[in-house]
Amino acid sequence: MTIEGVTDMVAIRSATAADLPVCATIINDYIDETEWLPRTKSREDIAAMFTPELLESRTILVAEKGGEIVAYLSMSNGWVAAIYLVPHVRGSGIGKLLIDRAKLECPQGLDLTVFEPNGDAKRFYEREGFHEVPERRDDKTEEGVPTLLMRWRSAA
Repeated sequence: MTIEGVTDMVAIRSATAADLPVCATIINDYIDETEWLPRTKSREDIAAMFTPELLESRTILVAEKGGEIVAYLSMSNGWVAAIYLVPHVRGSGIGKLLIDRAKLECPQGLDLTVFEPNGDAKRFYEREGFHEVPERRDDKTEEGVPTLLMRWRSAA
């Protein structure tokens, strides 16, 4: 990744208000396509959370490839609240680019949760240096799907 966040025709950049509807669509589509993840909020309710004010309280990074936003990461104070990719770019390294940028912005460390049935995501985070914090497993989520806390701390 260069200083500007561009590599192999993928740009990682800060989101603008104009990007937020696409971010909402990415997470909504993920929920709809994931059999084990029940929808607890309507597509409209999720879209309504992606307001310009969100950019004041969180860092939102988007991955843009060929002029299309294909992924986003949302974080605040070392807490990664969300990272979602469109299906056709999963496994292409774009998630790693987003996590690497988050690590640069929060070198003290990152925490996030992953749904327990999401083995692909858990393996990805482990490859990226995150480890599970077993005592922080949460069985009482809004979705009724357990989550695991994962933590990354810089080796430096």
